[in-house]
Amino acid sequence: MMKKNIFIFISVAILAVTSYSLSAQPAPITVTKSETRHGPEKGSLIIVGGGGSTPKIQEKFLELAGGKENAHIVVITAAIGDSAAFSTRSADRLKEQYGVEDVTVLHTKSLVEANSDEFIEPLKRATAVFFEGGRQWRTADSYLNTKTHQAFLDVLNRGGVIIGGSAGASIQGSFLWRGDTAGPHILVGDHTQGLGFLKKSAIDQHLLRRNREFDLVEFIRKAPDFIGIGLDERTAVLVQRDTLEVIGESYAVIYDYNTIIGKGNNQHVIDNRREDYTASNGPFFFLHEGQKYDLANRKVIPLPPRTFNGTPPARDSLQTQEPVHGQNLQSVTAPARSSEAFARVSPITIKKSDTRHGPEKGSLIIAGSGFTPEVWEKFLELAGGKEKANIVVITAAAGDSAALRNRTAEGIKRRFGIENVTTLHTKNLEIANSEEFIEPLKNATGVYFEGGRQWHTADAYLNTLTHQAFLDVLDRGGVIIGGSAGASIQGSFLWRGDTEGPHILIGDHTQGLGFLKNSVIDQHLLRRNREFDLVDFIGNSPELIGIGLDETAAILVQRDTLEVIGNSYAAIYDYNTITGKGNNAHVVDNKREDYTASNGPFFFLYKGQKYDLANRKVIDIPRRRPEGTVPDPAAK
Repeated sequence: MMKKNIFIFISVAILAVTSYSLSAQPAPITVTKSETRHGPEKGSLIIVGGGGSTPKIQEKFLELAGGKENAHIVVITAAIGDSAAFSTRSADRLKEQYGVEDVTVLHTKSLVEANSDEFIEPLKRATAVFFEGGRQWRTADSYLNTKTHQAFLDVLNRGGVIIGGSAGASIQGSFLWRGDTAGPHILVGDHTQGLGFLKKSAIDQHLLRRNREFDLVEFIRKAPDFIGIGLDERTAVLVQRDTLEVIGESYAVIYDYNTIIGKGNNQHVIDNRREDYTASNGPFFFLHEGQKYDLANRKVIPLPPRTFNGTPPARDSLQTQEPVHGQNLQSVTAPARSSEAFARVSPITIKKSDTRHGPEKGSLIIAGSGFTPEVWEKFLELAGGKEKANIVVITAAAGDSAALRNRTAEGIKRRFGIENVTTLHTKNLEIANSEEFIEPLKNATGVYFEGGRQWHTADAYLNTLTHQAFLDVLDRGGVIIGGSAGASIQGSFLWRGDTEGPHILIGDHTQGLGFLKNSVIDQHLLRRNREFDLVDFIGNSPELIGIGLDETAAILVQRDTLEVIGNSYAAIYDYNTITGKGNNAHVVDNKREDYTASNGPFFFLYKGQKYDLANRKVIDIPRRRPEGTVPDPAAK
């Protein structure tokens, strides 16, 4: 009911775009006509998703502010509240962070004071304005339509830069998203006008960390002229005129009316050779660091094609992805025969397990692609440590390159400082079904699956003695790790397992090695905008759990407990969530508003969060509390 009321109000709010107490006081400022559709005519905006900054974001801000010697920074602390300590801390932090001495704090909650010439004096020479986070409505109450508001715009007109994170991001839009005095859970509230540095826009923050990615969809559907921008933590967009560029550690999300209603070009950027592109089947899509977007024409600005030895890659057209929606997928959720594997080798016998998905013993590390130091350290620990680890590398997915096989083994030796690393490679099922071939696996404590094409691994090992030997490693308490193709192969249903390419979701190979039972695993998730690909499949497969992994993200699975490790996100696709029967407010910490709650068919888990695969629920993280305090056991 609350959602319905919110979106009934959207149509009125878009026309009004006013804040309840502001229009009656100072006269509205006059904004000069601009040739740009959204971005500033001059100057730069840096809009940060909150959760802190990164060195790249800080360096860009200092550069645009004039450098260490010439920067004159004005800090706006209204969003924090009235704490003098906070205001002082903001200035001191910026001085220390940037090595800039000329930092002035402006703070008021009086529209009369904000409308005075004396108050705006520091802004007349400012090269940069820094908006603190907190509550965006406080900033609107203090400055909207005043001389100070005009002075902010004048900083841009002189070629300066405005930066803000969290509430300092949302206030830069023309429509003030989450601007209600009751709290940020109210999307369209009692304050709906932002400062409008980015025209015809609504800006959300903490996006993936707090699972807010679906919140802007209906708003933009009802507001065709608006652009929606969602920013994850420690991620920013740099906007200069109508060009937006992503900088930072995570992702920016674009909400465009045409994409939402299905009339946009969802295949935005393609590099066929590397299959590294921005293409989404959903109402929004992700941009990663370095990608640019044309706000005026609503399209991604293609990156220059990668070159290989000085030669541009071939630009063959990418085969259109077969639509999953509408197919009867239930018939293919049971493992199917993988090329010649069933024809020549008898299926192995899997012992009955008490677990629903995870291994009875041992551990799985499943990565989206790329392993952070933390992931490698966990693998080494679970494999027995430097002295006891006995690693077997499986390179079938990478093809027949001997150089690549040797490089993988040598790399693991160097990384861990261990000698006991063996490479196993074949594409012959008879060899994989021999006792001699599996000898190295009998004492292995860890197995590493190389990336490449997952169907190569299925063709080489499915239902053989080697396959059983992999399971035996787990039964002895060992660990199996793999990224990219080495992730997908660990599921029971083999996703993107077609010989023609990974753009075919359900292909001619559909049986994985099944270390994670009743599962389907996707990888490179956000980097390649694959987040909607698993939805319809899991919607037709109630017994399966879908897991999507972004690059540099991994999950550790022990029995039926899944934990996210690495630097990005894991997505969970559960039948009940997809069909609307699940509890979407999975983890809530009301005090910190730091939770996993999604209005969509999937939700994200971040580093440190755990998930109960058997009962399909997030395992609560203990709530943060002030240092030195003890929670009341009687409190609910």
